[in-house]
Amino acid sequence: MHDVMLPAHASYVAVQHLDSATLILYSDAGHAFLFQHAKTFATEVTNFLAA
Repeated sequence: MHDVMLPAHASYVAVQHLDSATLILYSDAGHAFLFQHAKTFATEVTNFLAA
């Protein structure tokens, strides 16, 4: 299985080219960030869907 993560810098560069994009980085998390930061992640998803 090849589960490749992009470096944070690549995400930062990509978001600079998208007018309404928001980048949220969880410094102490890996692939399971949505479980490691469940409450914060759920809030962000809820805000996104409400927009």
